Amino acid sequence: MTTFVRENEADFLQSAYECSQKQQSAELKAAKKRLAQSERRISELDKLFTRLYEDNVSGKISDERFEMMSKNYEAEHKELRQIIPELSQFIEAREQKNADTAQFIGIVRKYSEIPKLTPEIMHEFIEKIVVYAPDKSSGHRTQQIDIHFRFNVAVATAVADSMVYDKKRKAA
Repeated sequence: MTTFVRENEADFLQSAYECSQKQQSAELKAAKKRLAQSERRISELDKLFTRLYEDNVSGKISDERFEMMSKNYEAEHKELRQIIPELSQFIEAREQKNADTAQFIGIVRKYSEIPKLTPEIMHEFIEKIVVYAPDKSSGHRTQQIDIHFRFNVAVATAVADSMVYDKKRKAA
């Protein structure tokens, strides 16, 4: 994995982000812009509602008109209040993903050559290893192993096949 990241850093970034950085950057920028607009609009709605109430009290608008307009403003306000946490969560997740990938690449650069795999190095790269139950349905034993790298940047899957292992053992 480290060799792949070192030699293909740009490709790794693209696959880790699941789409090009330009698209993600544009999505992030659009989400931030929409969040700022939503927050401004909520502030505007609060002011509009206050003015609307004052106009109703002073007799400038009828009670029916006040009721209709206030319902519209309240519906928009409620919708914006629901959108803001979603946008905030989306922005936070994207920024975290960018930071995680950058940290992972920093670790890869730290270990340009790994002559011996030590537990310390493994802990820096690997979050967890999932070993599945063996499957004997094909007549020989196979077992899937998933390696989850830190910062959720990649998952490597390997399948150990007893037929391949037995052939190597007999040849030796």
